[in-house]
Amino acid sequence: MQSTLNEPSPAVWEQLAPLLDEAMASLGDTDRNALALRFFENKTAQQIGGTLKMNEEAAQKRVNRALEKLRKYFTKCGVNSTAETITESISANSIQAAPVALAKTVTAAALAKGATASISTLTLIKGALKIMAWTKAKTAIVVSVAALLVTSTATTLTIQHRHRSVASGKMEMRIFKVDTRIFLDNLREAMNPAPSASATNIAAIAADFFASKGITFQPPKSIVSFNAKPDLLYVRATPPELDAVERIVQQLNTAPTQVHMKAHFIQVPESNVDAILKAGTTINSADKNIIEIVTADKAASLIRRIRGGDELTLAIPEVVTIAGRQTQMRTGPTQMGTPNPTVDLVPTVLADGYTVRMKAIVSTPDILTAQVNIWDGQTLVLAPINSDDGKTRLFVFVTTTIIDPAGNRVHTENKLPFNPSTIPPQD
Repeated sequence: MQSTLNEPSPAVWEQLAPLLDEAMASLGDTDRNALALRFFENKTAQQIGGTLKMNEEAAQKRVNRALEKLRKYFTKCGVNSTAETITESISANSIQAAPVALAKTVTAAALAKGATASISTLTLIKGALKIMAWTKAKTAIVVSVAALLVTSTATTLTIQHRHRSVASGKMEMRIFKVDTRIFLDNLREAMNPAPSASATNIAAIAADFFASKGITFQPPKSIVSFNAKPDLLYVRATPPELDAVERIVQQLNTAPTQVHMKAHFIQVPESNVDAILKAGTTINSADKNIIEIVTADKAASLIRRIRGGDELTLAIPEVVTIAGRQTQMRTGPTQMGTPNPTVDLVPTVLADGYTVRMKAIVSTPDILTAQVNIWDGQTLVLAPINSDDGKTRLFVFVTTTIIDPAGNRVHTENKLPFNPSTIPPQD
């Protein structure tokens, strides 16, 4: 949602301030210098023209065009305002508003080779030094003049920060493009305690989360701001803090891996158990419990064969969940106080992107607990010992597939990053 700002006020400045540094940096040297002289040196159009080697009328037009460029930049960032409002807001806050971009580069009039700095050059240096004073950074400042050009082109004067330490206090602005829904959902998931469902102020939630990671923001020096329409997160902080923020944003702006799981609850006669064991690789058979892995090429035919015999299929539930999140599948609702068989699953996709570490608990009501590694698309077979009649065994076949947000397989059969006839190493 865009904001329309027509009258200067603290609220106006709160929206413009986080964007000012990048907005000024987007301007050309002459436009930026014209605004620096106008707002941070309080120069008249005539004085600006004298400094920038142009007449008074041209200087005023230069300032107006630069303001219009700022207005367009703010509009792209979701803040609608007039050039007049921008003028009054920056003028009212010019002492504390000098952007970092202005502290980095100031363009002076061309100097003849070997000539000393002119009065207009010194004026720009003075203005830049005022801006450096605004930053209140505890740094040594080195003013270096670039090689003087023989031609009449402009020479760049660079104000450099020589940091005594990493924690110098220098502030910078970075803009992060985020997916609002994914970013906010991941923020809610990561925060403990989680913000209320009604909380939608992404900047405030993000600032709280950054603070929980040791990154503290203290306005107006450091700022977190968010514009919803272009999905841009603005963060002003020191470079080390911004590096930490960037790593966090990259993690929070990534859609969590989705996993599709399909379970077959099948009651199998004990006489057919050995045939199932021969189809896969047994991981554990202690205490007559069965835990095995069946590769993708064998699982489908095995389940079809079982379902076509004397076996009884109780249920075939399936679910799409987020990797790392627990989910439960059951054969049906509890009846007459007797719980139906269930399987609780926690699929975690490992760093390689195709190995799934599956934690499973089967309740029949006999309990079987397992943790195994399977490749994407493989089937985990679980069968706790039957303490009832001893004639049948409940088998739970869980086939796990990693999918993208559209529901398509991430690893298609012809582009598998692993040998599909094998199983992954077990912990």
